[in-house]
Amino acid sequence: MTRSFSLTLILSILFVSGGFACEICGCGNSNFQIGLLPNFTKGFIGYRYTTSQFNSVLRTDATQFSHDYYKTMEVWGGYNFGKFQVMAFMPYVFSRKVSDDGVTTSNGAGDLLQLVNYRIISSTSLSKDERVSLRHDLFLGGGIKLPTGINRVDTGNPNFNIGDFNSQAGTGSVDYLFNLTHNMMWNRSGIVTNVAYRINSANRQGYEFGNRTYVNTAYYYTFTTWNVKIKPNAGVSYQSNAINKFQGAVVKDSNGYNLNFTAGVNVLRNKIGFNAMAFVPVAQNIYDGQTRLQSRILLGLTYSF
Repeated sequence: MTRSFSLTLILSILFVSGGFACEICGCGNSNFQIGLLPNFTKGFIGYRYTTSQFNSVLRTDATQFSHDYYKTMEVWGGYNFGKFQVMAFMPYVFSRKVSDDGVTTSNGAGDLLQLVNYRIISSTSLSKDERVSLRHDLFLGGGIKLPTGINRVDTGNPNFNIGDFNSQAGTGSVDYLFNLTHNMMWNRSGIVTNVAYRINSANRQGYEFGNRTYVNTAYYYTFTTWNVKIKPNAGVSYQSNAINKFQGAVVKDSNGYNLNFTAGVNVLRNKIGFNAMAFVPVAQNIYDGQTRLQSRILLGLTYSF
């Protein structure tokens, strides 16, 4: 994760829930991902833009629906200290909901996430004919998400709906993340696999998003032309979340999973990088099948130093 290009993926397009179908998505304030790391020696800083859409229809009444659109602008960066790597993510979230109740919009700062990774294995070997160089890197890391984001749910309001927690830019809770990443590279090719687990706590209003599991793998290949490195990649990502709770009570059907095919490209020239990635749903069960991910796209720019 220093000089070599690495595809570390932790994708989170996760779903939470509550109440009626128009309120069950909650994908905006639960987003988390590391994404494609640039080719940096000491550190990097970058900007990312993510857009996603979810559609919900109440199974027992098709007139009750919601189309949810989320856009996230994020400043992120990382710095290497020997075998340690420190990273930080600061998002700003926009959401727009078009439902049978009308159109509502909101925006605000999201939750600050800080991560520390440690390289526990780094090895390189040659094949017998010395034509293939095989490299393994294994990283173990953990982090904390702080409740810096906007969360203005008033449970005492007569119009309060439990789904209001899903439309906030921040979750209002302190959460913890543990992750393991293995990157295997041979010549111009590579496969990266990441497994992560996120432990969520209850916020001050007593709402607790279920713990989340992330498993991702991707294959990438490097082309070089005119001093520009082009790295296409393709893989799959799987995310699941345990059931949510409100003031100790289970929120029915709020657990679920999402399996996506991923495809993208990273373009590098000197210290400047550009990356793009698309996520295509393969299988999903969000709020007992009443909410479905329609699309998700990520674009980003980075400067390495």
